Amino acid sequence: MVTSSGSNYIHWAQVDREGRLVLPAEFSHRFGLVPGAAVRIDEETYGLHLHRPVTNLAKIYIEPTNLCNLNCRTCVRNAWEEPLGRMSQVVFSRIIEDTRICASPPIIFWGGLGEPLYHPQIIEMVDKAKQAGCRVELITNGTLLDARLSNDLVEAGLDLLWVSIDGANPDSYADVRLGAALPQIIRNIENFHTLRRTLDDQKPEIGIAFVTMKRNIHAADACGRKM
Repeated sequence: MVTSSGSNYIHWAQVDREGRLVLPAEFSHRFGLVPGAAVRIDEETYGLHLHRPVTNLAKIYIEPTNLCNLNCRTCVRNAWEEPLGRMSQVVFSRIIEDTRICASPPIIFWGGLGEPLYHPQIIEMVDKAKQAGCRVELITNGTLLDARLSNDLVEAGLDLLWVSIDGANPDSYADVRLGAALPQIIRNIENFHTLRRTLDDQKPEIGIAFVTMKRNIHAADACGRKM
């Protein structure tokens, strides 16, 4: 039996006469719990923590491009000489085809050192990953998140959108994110949230990623005290 608690699902298992834990078949299939699989169990203070088998592919991180529309002060791209480019549709299609041999569809996360929304086929990629049964997540600096792109991401079925913000106020943000302004990013997030509620009240979920550094920690702390 499966019940829901917020955004999480509660699965019920049974213990047979020999004391063995019997899991629901759908649950076992989704997490790669096939016959003979070795499963790690952590004994905790108030219960047990069951891990996926190491043979079960849970998540794929894809960097669709290492190009970016910003020149952030902290970006490692300022100190490397790697060639810049975008992932081809041939490579991406091969990845999607390979996910179909997995016991259950893995999560696909778009991120890396570039800006995923800078790839001209990112919406098509999200759509193809969803068609393959994958949960899809993406992180962005939020500068390109206009109305059209926001609408396309929601309609393509994106499950989780992370927006990376490394400043708690306009000054600390601009000090790190060269070429971007925090008020505009906030408006983009607000517009995305409004659009999401209009088209699909359940998703994408929206998350905020914040990298704390010496140059922005004081601003973040001050912002927290005001809230």
